[in-house]
Amino acid sequence: MHADLILAGGRIRTLGRSGLRPLSHLAITGAHVAAVGGREVMALRGPRTRVVPLHGDAVLPGFNDAHAHVVYYGLTRFGADLGGAKDIDDIVARLRAHGRKLREGEWQQGMGFRSSELAERRPAHRAELDEATGTRPAFIDERGGHLRVANSAALAAASITAATPDPHGGRLGRDADGTPNGVLYEAAMRMVADVQPPPAREHRERAILLAQDLLVSRGITSVGAAVNRGFADDLFCYQRLAASGALRMRVNEFLSWELLDAASRLGVRAHFGGDMVRAGPIKVFVDGGADRVAARGGQATWRTTPAELRDLVARASSAGLQVAAHAIGDGAIEAMCDAVESAGALHLRHRVEHCSVCPPDLRRRLARLGMVAVMQPLAARFARESRDLFPATDRNDIAAHRPLLDAGVPVAFSSDLPVTPDPSPWAGVRAAIEDNVNGITPVQALRAYTAAGAYASFDERVKGTLEPGMLADLQVYDGDPLERDRDEWEALRPRAVLLGGAPVFGSV
Repeated sequence: MHADLILAGGRIRTLGRSGLRPLSHLAITGAHVAAVGGREVMALRGPRTRVVPLHGDAVLPGFNDAHAHVVYYGLTRFGADLGGAKDIDDIVARLRAHGRKLREGEWQQGMGFRSSELAERRPAHRAELDEATGTRPAFIDERGGHLRVANSAALAAASITAATPDPHGGRLGRDADGTPNGVLYEAAMRMVADVQPPPAREHRERAILLAQDLLVSRGITSVGAAVNRGFADDLFCYQRLAASGALRMRVNEFLSWELLDAASRLGVRAHFGGDMVRAGPIKVFVDGGADRVAARGGQATWRTTPAELRDLVARASSAGLQVAAHAIGDGAIEAMCDAVESAGALHLRHRVEHCSVCPPDLRRRLARLGMVAVMQPLAARFARESRDLFPATDRNDIAAHRPLLDAGVPVAFSSDLPVTPDPSPWAGVRAAIEDNVNGITPVQALRAYTAAGAYASFDERVKGTLEPGMLADLQVYDGDPLERDRDEWEALRPRAVLLGGAPVFGSV
């Protein structure tokens, strides 16, 4: 059988058996790698084979971003961009300018600010948002996804008053007299979001395409599409885009815990779906953001209590469904281990998303229970370097990439887009390599962004490396990134990205 395409004379790193040892030639037939090696690969050249000389340029497997909020990121592109806001007046000015573009009655959103970066060192008050938004319902999200501020109209739409109790797993910010000040923590964010008119499917599809443009341009060919809410429409939109040929990346779509019973009744199981779109794990929040975690031996924020988690994991496991648990603190990770152990579901590769504080006993348990740690190296490094986060925790247990790997736990890397505004994996690869506490090797870091992500979604036999028989999902770089100074890595962009052997970004 002749190859359709041969990439010749390059530095091809399969991340498979040959690791980072460069090979020179790669042949593609159909959607798969037919052969990889030296000049002997040219034996597959036929009369219609296209041969592309690489002149020493590098080829790597496509990246797999195992946890990114694709739809949410795309939808925020239609809202006010609050990234880098210096103070609350800056937020108000940006909201006012953005609001002029909206239709009457349309809800307004903004995203990207950090309370810690504002001059006031606090989130805005609802009355301050009212200055820009008036009677239009509006809310803004802090980058990180664990705090939202609603204006007075949005609170009214949700019937939130001084008499409204804090919801399970969340809290309402209040003035001294008990009046809600608009700040919504954790599960309280849902109180407003649930009364906001949901975006139409067409709007969601445009959001996916916006996010896709960014992800693919960074060499990402597969993504674990994380969710915050229980919309089944997202899966529908991904499938419709795939059927139309507009989807240019492979999607493992998380299902919010609210969809567990429906998915179970429909017979959805782990690895359910096709080459382009999969119904992925059931997503559940165990604890909150980095400053509202469930820690052992301390005050804990539980979005889902250990008893509730045990029940959910048992029901999901009995239905053959993987669970992806947002768990930052060691208390939350321990609760997830307890739930998986109680369910006896060692074959489902249950996932701990973030896994930020993981001491030795929990690393051993994760390995024994066949679980996967899905981590964000940039966020993890920040957590260790910030003494305000986890102050009583052994710093060696934060961002424990190497100890987890040494214990036998698969570690997959991700961006958590838009928490990390630019999802380029190279910055994370560098952070993981240069970590002076738990640093890992270049091949381990690159595999965490490729093969390990495939393993986390049960796809390790079809993608994640460039071995013969694997999907030809790959990226081509001018020159060789691994021979450049690491200071240049953050700005690296592939010149071409292929999905199943077909260009989806740039050209070869």
